[in-house]
Amino acid sequence: MAVTIKEVAKRAKVSIGTVSRVINGRPEVDDKLRQQVEQAVKELSYRPSARARNFVQNSSPVISFIQSNRKLVYAFHTDVLQSVEEYCTEEGYFVMFARHNYSSDTSPSDLLLPNVMRSHGIADCLILAGMNFENFLEAVEGLSVPYVLLKNTYTGGKPRPPVDQVGWDDFAGSYEATEYLIELGHRDIWYIGDIYWPWYKARFEGYSQAMRDRKLEPRGQTVGLSDNLYANGYSCTEMILDRHHPVTAIFAGYDDIAYGSWDALHKRGLSVPGDISIVGFHDEDQAQFKVPALTTVRVDKFAIGRQLARMAIEKLKSPGKRFPEVTIPVTLMKRGTTRPLFQPSTSPKAVS
Repeated sequence: MAVTIKEVAKRAKVSIGTVSRVINGRPEVDDKLRQQVEQAVKELSYRPSARARNFVQNSSPVISFIQSNRKLVYAFHTDVLQSVEEYCTEEGYFVMFARHNYSSDTSPSDLLLPNVMRSHGIADCLILAGMNFENFLEAVEGLSVPYVLLKNTYTGGKPRPPVDQVGWDDFAGSYEATEYLIELGHRDIWYIGDIYWPWYKARFEGYSQAMRDRKLEPRGQTVGLSDNLYANGYSCTEMILDRHHPVTAIFAGYDDIAYGSWDALHKRGLSVPGDISIVGFHDEDQAQFKVPALTTVRVDKFAIGRQLARMAIEKLKSPGKRFPEVTIPVTLMKRGTTRPLFQPSTSPKAVS
C-alpha cells in the first residue's frame, strides 16, 4: 500500500501543510523542519502521486482554534472564534475548531491532547483560547507546532515572556472605570471579583491603584462565594450590605457579577443608580439593552480575534520567529447605571 502524505507528516512530526511546502519547494519552511521532512520522505520511500501533488499544491494551511475549559455557548470566546475565522478566510487560511477540557493537576506527559494535536500533520498552527494552564502549554511546546495564546485567560503561575500572545488591558480599563466613579463624587467604592483568577486580580489591581492615587481606601470582596458569576455578585453584595459597610458604588469584575449585584440591591429596596452606581466589565451583548443600560468596560472581542489570526499567519510565514505580544485597549462605556453622588459623605441605608 502506498505511503501517504499523512504518514510522512507523522514520521517527521510536522503538519501536512509543512510536508506539502517542502515537497513543492516553497521557501517558508524552517531548515530543521525541512530536514525532518526530507529524512521522513527518504525513510518511507514516499512518492507523491499526481493526485497527491494536486492536493498539496492547492491545499490551504490549517489553523486550529482550541478552546480549553470553556463551554461552546460561552459568548466571549464564540465571538473571538468568529473573528478568527473571518480573518483567516480573507487571507486564504482554513480554521479548524476543537474543544479541550483538562485538569491543571495532570502532568504534561499524561495530558490527553485534542485529536487535531495527537494526529500529526493536521494543524499548521494553533490558537490557544479558553482558559489554559502551564501543563497544557508545556505539552504544546513539545509538539514543535507554532502557536499563539489568548493571554488574559492564561492561569499559569510562572510569568510568560511577552511574546506570541494577544490580550487586552484589564488594569487600565479598571483604573479608568474607578477613576470615573471617583470623578462622579463616589468615595465608598467596592470591587467584587474572585482574585484567585488572574483577570479578576488584574482588574482589582487597577481599581486599587486608582483608589490609592486619590488617597482612598480600596475595598474589595475578592473571595468568590460562588462559581456562578451572577450568584457571586448577588452573595457578595448581600454580605457587604449585611455588614453595614458604607457603599455608594460597586465596580464588578464582570457584567454577570454586576447583574447579580444589581438584583441584590433591588431586593433590599435600593435603586441603581439612584442609591448605588454600578460598573461592569466586558460589555457583553445584553449590557446595552438592560434598563437602565449597564455602564461597563468594553473588550473588543473581534479585534482580539483578528490579532490572534494575524499573529498565527505571521508565525506560519516566518517559522521559528517569535512576535511581540499585542495588547488591545479597552473602552469605558458610560451608560445609565452610574450618576454623580450629590452627598458623597453619606451612603444609602439598606432596607433589611
